Amino acid sequence: MSSTNFDLWLFTHDTDYGAAAVSAGVRGVVIDWEWRGKEARQLGRDTEVNHGKENDLGAMRAAVQGPIACRINNYPGARQREAARAAELGADEVWLPMVRAIAEVEECLAVLPAKCRLGILAETPEALALAAEFNQLPLARVYFGLNDLWITSGRPHLFSALIDGTAQKFRSEFHGPFGMAGVTRPNCGSPVPCHLLLAEMARIGCNFGVARRAFRRDTPTEELALAIEEIHSEMHALSERSAAQKVAHQQTLGRLVRGLDTVGPAE
Repeated sequence: MSSTNFDLWLFTHDTDYGAAAVSAGVRGVVIDWEWRGKEARQLGRDTEVNHGKENDLGAMRAAVQGPIACRINNYPGARQREAARAAELGADEVWLPMVRAIAEVEECLAVLPAKCRLGILAETPEALALAAEFNQLPLARVYFGLNDLWITSGRPHLFSALIDGTAQKFRSEFHGPFGMAGVTRPNCGSPVPCHLLLAEMARIGCNFGVARRAFRRDTPTEELALAIEEIHSEMHALSERSAAQKVAHQQTLGRLVRGLDTVGPAE
């Protein structure tokens, strides 16, 4: 699978930044409604917890011509209600986090109109075991969430799933659009440089990435076009690597992750 066709999605509620990013080449903007129970779940992890509201989605829909996704809360009753409401307010995709059962996905699919597709976040041990079954569902995409997978699986490091075969195994079983980690400019990122994350994403066949807090910090509005071109150029170059170069990047990432005593969020 080629990584040259690589879409970048951006988490932001800033309409000016979001509109500029879409004009500069970002595929779409993600509005984040997921907050219920998240602060307690991610306590002490220095993650970003947004408290998006309906008016954030409405304002972004008015400001942006490109695709908009909305990440919702995954709780009984709430997921169907929020999925339907997000579609009503103009979301092109709904993203369902913390999936643990096929029934949760089917409940959201049942309430979405044809114009709005469903993506899911695979970030629990239960979701990892369902990779092959996800192929049978009309999903827009699957995002492999490192932060919550780290928490829910008890792995030693945030990036362990990238070097212990977990991400590669999931990708070998799920054949649809797939992304993972948090993307920023190739020469930025800590404690793992983004160019090494992009190298692993290209190696296992990611079709998209998500730009989050670090990207917004690293990229002022006037540099959006340059930053997006940097990411696309890096992914193109990485897709052209030899087998030996892929192994070398994989080994470098492995040595770095194994050497980390403590790790912050994948931003």
